[in-house]
Parts: sequence; structure tokens; C-alpha cells
Amino acid sequence: MIRGRGMFLCPQSDCPSDTMALTSTKQRKELGERLQSERERLGYTQEQIASLLGVPLDQYQRYETGESDPGLFRMTRLAAIGFDANFVITTERHNPVREENELLSRFRSLSMHGKSSLFMTLDALERLAPNLRRTIRKTLRSKK
Repeated sequence: MIRGRGMFLCPQSDCPSDTMALTSTKQRKELGERLQSERERLGYTQEQIASLLGVPLDQYQRYETGESDPGLFRMTRLAAIGFDANFVITTERHNPVREENELLSRFRSLSMHGKSSLFMTLDALERLAPNLRRTIRKTLRSKK
């Protein structure tokens, strides 16, 4: 059985109720600190974010102090505003530039034949993508 408060879950066997409460409180506090960091990074006031989320100011302040958990619905709204939800939840920033640099580096290390093969594969995937879902469904139905 899994018990939890807000966004934080803990397997019952691994987390006695008193430990779970402390962990959840600590996690909510850390999450709140990251919410504040993101809000400040984006240049918003607490009042502005509360208004954009449709919650009273004191409720949003409880998110930042860790007294309350914003929940999944509000986290998705924060992401839509520009918050890095990955950072808020996991402490790791989403870094598309790093991913793009890795792809570019790997592409540059390919031979001419490898690059040509990669482009052919990408072209084939682009042609297949529109029909792929239909093909998968058709295949699955025929196996029933």
C-alpha cells in the first residue's frame, strides 16, 4: 500500500507515519524554495503568480513556504507560465541546449556513410509517422 500527502508518496513498509510526515514536510519545503526561485527567475511577484493560478495570495505563499503542496494541476499551470517544472520537482533543470549539443557532437563524429544513413532513417521515420498509429492498431486487431 502507498500512502502520501500531496505529490509525495512513500511505500508504507519503507516509511513509518512519523518519518513520512517529516519527509513530506522537508520535500514540500524544498519544493517551495524551488518555486520561489523559479518565480524570481521569471520576474513575477507572488501576487501575480497567485492571480495566474487563480488562488488566493496566502495560498500561493503556503506553496513557497512548504506548508501546502500545489498539486499536479497547478504544477502544469506553472509550467505553462514558464516555470521549469522539471527543476521544481527534481532539482534538475531541463537543458535542451545540452541535448542539442550532444546530438550535434555525435552527428559530427559520424562518417559520411553514417550521416547519410541517419538522414535516410529520419526521412523514413517522417514518412512512416502519419501512418504508424494506424498500422499498429491494424496489426494488433489482426492478432486478436
